[in-house]
Amino acid sequence: MKIRCHRSFHIISFCGLLLINLPAAAYMPLNTDDAGTTAKGGYQVEQFFYSLLQVGQSADNSAVASSGEDYQGSGNAQAFPFTFSRGLADNIDLQFAPTYYLQPTGSYSRVSNYTLNLKWRFYGDGETGLNLALRPQLIAPASTSQQEAGIGNARFNYGLNFIASQFSENYELHFNAGYSSAPYNNAYSVGLNTDARRTNLFAASLAPVWVISPQWKLALDAGVNTNPTATDPTLTRYALVALLYYPMKDLDVGVSYQRNASKLDVAFGGSGPYVSRLQVGVTYRFD
Repeated sequence: MKIRCHRSFHIISFCGLLLINLPAAAYMPLNTDDAGTTAKGGYQVEQFFYSLLQVGQSADNSAVASSGEDYQGSGNAQAFPFTFSRGLADNIDLQFAPTYYLQPTGSYSRVSNYTLNLKWRFYGDGETGLNLALRPQLIAPASTSQQEAGIGNARFNYGLNFIASQFSENYELHFNAGYSSAPYNNAYSVGLNTDARRTNLFAASLAPVWVISPQWKLALDAGVNTNPTATDPTLTRYALVALLYYPMKDLDVGVSYQRNASKLDVAFGGSGPYVSRLQVGVTYRFD
């Protein structure tokens, strides 16, 4: 969660950076995070693959991004976001999340977006009823060549996400509201695009999840973000549907489809230019 195109499509452009530059730190394969934390002394790994595809864009599109993924390049993308989590306490975990890019490629490292998250659940037990959490985030600088390719910002990034989750036997409801600083190195382009960009970015999202059975969950996820293009005051939108399968207690398999667009009806399947993201992967917990 957390896309972009030519000038008139810049609303779609950067279409996300949901909470912004929140690579694999969410309730994968959703963009919206939940207030649960990794058990004290336990570990969790999330390995996913996503493919971004522009649809109906102008031929001179300048850059792209997708809510939930920090990609801002000038074309389609394929990548493997990875998250490693460690439970530090009953209500605190630490997450490390880099991303490996299959596409685009160039004279730079394919690994970028080294992200460190600390999730602190300050209300609730993480499993029942209302739960509240905060997740501060730090992102290491990418190289200037990676910034020009659109796979990272060449200055230090940080953010803060507020999470509210309601857990019950048959459903879950998750809300996120966040701020992030995305300080580009202004001496270099971002995804080969030189338009002025904001560094203070805000986002909000909501994800209802239906517990179909002990093995299956169905989720929707929708959100709005500040448009990173400084000259454009409009918001970006995304909509996502996900299916989660739990073949055993400590293993999850997830698949999701997402659309980013400048208009809400296009994000939910209407006609118009958008960027799609297909994502699939697994989450595994162990001691």
